Amino acid sequence: MTTTTPTNPGWRIQLAIHRAVRRDVDRLGAALAGDGEISDAVRAYWSVTASQLHHHHELEDTVVWPLLGQRLGDRVEALLARNVHEHQVMVSAMDEFDTALTTTGAASARVALVRMRETVEGHLTHEEVDVLPLIPEAFTPEDLAFFQAEDAKTNTPNEFLPWMLDDAPDEDLEFFTGHMPAPVRENLECVWMPQRRLIVEALEHTASVVSA
Repeated sequence: MTTTTPTNPGWRIQLAIHRAVRRDVDRLGAALAGDGEISDAVRAYWSVTASQLHHHHELEDTVVWPLLGQRLGDRVEALLARNVHEHQVMVSAMDEFDTALTTTGAASARVALVRMRETVEGHLTHEEVDVLPLIPEAFTPEDLAFFQAEDAKTNTPNEFLPWMLDDAPDEDLEFFTGHMPAPVRENLECVWMPQRRLIVEALEHTASVVSA
């Protein structure tokens, strides 16, 4: 019998994505602290975060959670309805933040980020408590491989992997790269992660100027 622990591959992938989302919100908060204006580095960093969140939500809403509903039936109907609603609330908060970054200015962006942080954290916590523990019961390894293949159609490895693994703990790096084909791992280490690092360093420079 499969135990419902975060060591299950499906649950672990979800937790790694959640960690990356929380990391990005924290970094954006540091870069927007104080009274400074919005830098191009903040906008560039947010563009990647927003793209990954939209990809993740679309995969969940159209592929992952509908299959979970088929497998587990009425017992998860309320949970999945809540998930859809929370995704909609998050999209609204993300759009508000995006508008502030591009149109209404730094003060509005700081306010919008607070709302977005609250909606993101509330949703991720709900999923981790109520939905992720159902993954081992609902999905087989073949299902997980299918989800990854579907995601890769619109969210290519050179975009997804460096975003998710940026600043990841060693155990996550080993989990995701341990069985990775050598050419993909070489690209990840030699091309994709250095490119990601440039985006992160630009944001961190903004944060250091803000805190000086």
